[in-house]
Amino acid sequence: MQPHSFEVSAEWRGDSNSSGTLSSPGGLHCQFAVPTEFGGPGGCPSPEEMFLASIASCYVITLAYIAQTKKLPLQSQTIHIKGTVERDAQTRKLRFTQIIIQLNLKVAGELNDAQRESLLKSAYDAKGFCLVSNSVREDIQFHIETQISQ
Repeated sequence: MQPHSFEVSAEWRGDSNSSGTLSSPGGLHCQFAVPTEFGGPGGCPSPEEMFLASIASCYVITLAYIAQTKKLPLQSQTIHIKGTVERDAQTRKLRFTQIIIQLNLKVAGELNDAQRESLLKSAYDAKGFCLVSNSVREDIQFHIETQISQ
């Protein structure tokens, strides 16, 4: 596989109570700011939220691809990610220490046992195939809930 390159530009004016703008050739255009949890103004996405958003979006795309490849009747996914940031006692650096993913899957029709097992395994395996979560050094805990529609 050929290497792929992605680009994002950020512009920031003023002190840490200001906001910045992100843009990319792929269509990203949004403001960002320091979150209120760190004494910032809030009011727009923070780098921490965008980090979690990149994991969430990569994860659901990866799971959709796996389900499609396995011909599983995955109809929709809803994901909620919560990240905990703490200061490392040794380095004194802030970092995500825990990322919890709660996933609700909706399928078309009733699943047999093999399909259910395959879907649950796929939900776990998506973590290993998502390039964003592969790039994260922290362990990611999964809490998976499956909803079945008929």
